[in-house]
Amino acid sequence: MKILYLAHRIPYPPNKGEKIRCFHQLQFLSARHSIDLFCFADSAKEAEGSQALKAFCRHVHVETLLPRTGYLRLARGLFADLPASVAYYDSLAMHAAVQEAVRTGDYDLIFVYCSSMAQFVPLSAQVPKVIDFVDADSSKWTQYSRCSAFPLSWLYAREGAALARYEKRTAEAFELSLVTTPQEALDLGGGGCSSVEVVGNGVSAPPALDSQNLPTEIRQLQPYVLFVGTMNYRPNADAVSYFAKEIFPLLRQSHPGLQFLIVGRSPTPEVRRLGRLPGVVVTGSVCDVHGYLAGAAVAVAPFRIAQGVQNKVLEALVAGVPVVLTSRPARAFSSPAADLLIVADTPAAFADAVRAALDKPELRRRSLEAAPDLQHLLSWQRNLGRLEELVEHLAGIPWEAGSKIPSHAQTC
Repeated sequence: MKILYLAHRIPYPPNKGEKIRCFHQLQFLSARHSIDLFCFADSAKEAEGSQALKAFCRHVHVETLLPRTGYLRLARGLFADLPASVAYYDSLAMHAAVQEAVRTGDYDLIFVYCSSMAQFVPLSAQVPKVIDFVDADSSKWTQYSRCSAFPLSWLYAREGAALARYEKRTAEAFELSLVTTPQEALDLGGGGCSSVEVVGNGVSAPPALDSQNLPTEIRQLQPYVLFVGTMNYRPNADAVSYFAKEIFPLLRQSHPGLQFLIVGRSPTPEVRRLGRLPGVVVTGSVCDVHGYLAGAAVAVAPFRIAQGVQNKVLEALVAGVPVVLTSRPARAFSSPAADLLIVADTPAAFADAVRAALDKPELRRRSLEAAPDLQHLLSWQRNLGRLEELVEHLAGIPWEAGSKIPSHAQTC
């Protein structure tokens, strides 16, 4: 099968959530199918990742989109009924490149990763079209509006409403729509989309590490609770600020030697300032997070803003680390993974939950014993097998414009 694959970010290196799922899809599908990738990069340096992607793709087309150019387009989009996140990528050059590829490529399938790339697909193209929304981004922007002051609250509410309308129109125009969880299917487009299939995120099994033989720089930080993520992403920054300021001081009352590690690239100035608080350590980018996971007493995901599957929770689960999280990210999980999660929503309840995970060895033992089975159940191989089944079915049947794939669709 020949696939035209469109992505809003070059998925290499796969070092953040939006890139990780895309990278694994390309890697998995390329084993049996021919893929032409068209995507954007933020800089010429980032565009160099195209060389690594040629191991999976027959052709890689990367357009460098400087942020200042994107923000000018975004501002213009405010004066039209167009989501700003779509306007940001509205490139005439990419439109022309994709249209030429569709005209000459003789593709069996067009696969769009993220709603902002749907604008480049000629809807008249006589090729089955699949879109992976990943998350219901319209819901995320609505959440932003509820915890922001004017005028940002107005801007975010506008984006949420405009994107919900755009998601609905796009889902209706494509033969197959994908999201990461059943809840995303319900949230997509403000709750009014047609049939949507769920293809979950996966996680790679961690390397075998002996928690007793960790690097000195990690052992010196123990005992610690851990948060891992890209730290210029607002939901992550909000989560660690909430934990450091409102929850962690409660924990230090009973565990004065405990530390809170914030591990991840690109911490904002606000996140770096959290490192001034007693017991809070902001590492910035690290070479390998697996050692920090292996040394963690508890992993925390105290999100007040969240959409979709949190990869950091998946990584902790397969590493055998107890996880305490708020209810919003917890709703993305089902049994048996959900059975291991400890859910709490108020600062006092969250502190009590972390305290219990610290003080009860049986909770750590339960997590460690479940990890091998979860490594299989949550693997990319298992989840992407479902993706391949869906796209092969869609491309393999006699195609008719507007046809929808049958099966286990969620109906919003």
